[in-house]
Amino acid sequence: MTPLIQCVPNFSEGRRPEVIAAIVGAVRATSGVRLADWSADPDHHRMVVTFLGPAGPVRAAALAAAAAAIRTIDVSAHQGVHPRLGAMDVLPFVPICGITLSECAALAVSVGQELAARHALPVYLYEAATLDHRSLPTVRRDAFHHLPPDFGPPGPHPTAGAVVVGARGPLIAYNVNLAAHDIAIARRIARDVRGCPDLPGVRALGLALHSRGLTQVSMNITRPAETPLLSVFSFVARRARELGTEVVESEVIGALPGHSAFGVLADALQATLKPGQVLLENWPEGVARDEEPPPAR
Repeated sequence: MTPLIQCVPNFSEGRRPEVIAAIVGAVRATSGVRLADWSADPDHHRMVVTFLGPAGPVRAAALAAAAAAIRTIDVSAHQGVHPRLGAMDVLPFVPICGITLSECAALAVSVGQELAARHALPVYLYEAATLDHRSLPTVRRDAFHHLPPDFGPPGPHPTAGAVVVGARGPLIAYNVNLAAHDIAIARRIARDVRGCPDLPGVRALGLALHSRGLTQVSMNITRPAETPLLSVFSFVARRARELGTEVVESEVIGALPGHSAFGVLADALQATLKPGQVLLENWPEGVARDEEPPPAR
């Protein structure tokens, strides 16, 4: 079995088509990796790219994408609602098959060392790449204050900030957009999500989407095998109604683990589904399986 790694770098850019195209293009140009998905949002001012492959090509694509981001993004002038530390903000490696989490952690450490050496970039490690499984929120909170970088200079890069590199299990980035204009409602629901014992492993923030006149409950589901996606949506929708608003839409950022996608179908239909019952070979003609990046200006 060929080892397969999922890499999901997050970048602090969601508005300039030419920068988005450069970063996505750096991944596409790397031999041996498959670009699975990318998305960008102007309010978050953030993009997420998902690609897969063996360790060598994934390493090369991650370094190429990082170089493109460092060359084109200045986080000192960045304004967006999503928390961030750097141009390439987060770089996680996720084992898919034929490789262990420990091996992905070793890859993360090696890539982090190279990013520091190539770009004089502060690098923080997180999750399985650290002995104490340091969380991403902990790094965001303590970076450059109580927590020095694991590699690179002690202070932020003047334009690229810092990068957080690690290895982790599957995670679902999931957003639910609300009709409410009052950010306090989104924050209240996010707090309720974090405190709900029936939704273990869900991190949530309430954010404003100014360009759309909406608010958002932005979530990371860190234990998707235990927390069904439809249960998360139903909880947020119920609390929204109780607080006098409604859900406008929801969105998955990046790729869903296969079991979670089947779980949503099964829960919604109250049916038992097997993987063989969903045929990607029947994908409609004319409907792209991955979205092309916008053309450079």
